[in-house]
Amino acid sequence: QLGRGALHRRRRARLYSASAPSARSPRGRLCPQGAQANASGSLMRRGPVGLNSTKSNGMRVSDADKGPHGKGILGDFEPAVACVSYALCSITLSLFNKLVFSGTSFNFPISVLAFQSLCAVVFLKGAAVLKMHEPVPFSTDVLRSMAPVTVLFSLMLWTSGKALRFVSMPTFTVFKNLAVVGTTAWEFFRFGNKVSYGVLASLSLMVSGSVIAGYGDLTFSREGVLWMLVNVVTTVAYVAALKELVPHDISSGAKTLHNNLLSLILFSVVAAAGGELEPFWSALQEQTTGFQLALLFTGVIGTAINMSTFWATRVTSGATYAFVGASNKVPVAIIGHFAFHSVLTVAGWTGVALGLGSGFVYAITKERERRQGKASQAASLAETAPLVKQFHSDEDSSEDDRAELPSLPRCGP
Repeated sequence: QLGRGALHRRRRARLYSASAPSARSPRGRLCPQGAQANASGSLMRRGPVGLNSTKSNGMRVSDADKGPHGKGILGDFEPAVACVSYALCSITLSLFNKLVFSGTSFNFPISVLAFQSLCAVVFLKGAAVLKMHEPVPFSTDVLRSMAPVTVLFSLMLWTSGKALRFVSMPTFTVFKNLAVVGTTAWEFFRFGNKVSYGVLASLSLMVSGSVIAGYGDLTFSREGVLWMLVNVVTTVAYVAALKELVPHDISSGAKTLHNNLLSLILFSVVAAAGGELEPFWSALQEQTTGFQLALLFTGVIGTAINMSTFWATRVTSGATYAFVGASNKVPVAIIGHFAFHSVLTVAGWTGVALGLGSGFVYAITKERERRQGKASQAASLAETAPLVKQFHSDEDSSEDDRAELPSLPRCGP
């Protein structure tokens, strides 16, 4: 008589032998139907080649950019590098816009955004022609997923311009910092992300710093508050759309190309409807060569901001991305004070100090959370390693017992 274990193994052997023809892996283990062993011995599922397949066509995040366990080639430092790249691009564009457009009568904001979108499309396509990166094919699926993001981004810019007509710049900064708080709250309710005391302290320092820096100049009206509240909502919705709607397995180049194609169409239509597009080209031709090259450089930085934005939102949380964007105003204020001789009062320097403090607190808190996560993951692996080893040992012994069983006749036709 057979014991329970041997009987169970014999039944498994009958099921395997009576099933459809199956392939064997190089280790001799049976592969279930629907999988096949390739030449290298790895298993690859059958199915059409698309965005989620193993074939790289310039649309997906390349496997060469990933390290072990699916991490990027930068490993645990990838989120920090992505945030620093986004911050440097944002600071550079802000200072360069100040240098280029201050003191001139060149006032075509929507047309400038359309021009920068055109530059991004031309640069990406030109880089593909020059073999600087893989060509990015046009995809209606990616374009469809990027449409809400582009619309929300345009609404965010439009409501910002509307609000600045009724509120002062310090008031605008205070409300923009509230968008970071809103993004943190959204991720708490949506994903259950834990909000530590360090994060709360950094957010409090950031908001209080902007209030102190603008003390005495916090002018606003009812219309201004309404537009700023709408701007805060659209900003939070924009960050949420980046996390929810944009596929994370699509490369940053593909996202940037499709996003700027939509932005180019949208901004061009708005500029043409407002009668701004034709005067823009006429005024641009009258500018100096240095101004035209500087405007072209803003298109280069705008392309880099797009790619770093999609990179940062892929590897970090929306709250971290929003916090980095809000913290950029601190180095811009410091550099602007020395480069453009802007005036900073005692309250202004106090606000800058609190802003720097909030950035340090946030960075230290996130680093501590990262180390705690790695420690808990290592402890979990240490606990499950003996179980996994025992499982493979039992599986190998079952295969040895099954190999000793006599061949059984197939059931059915």
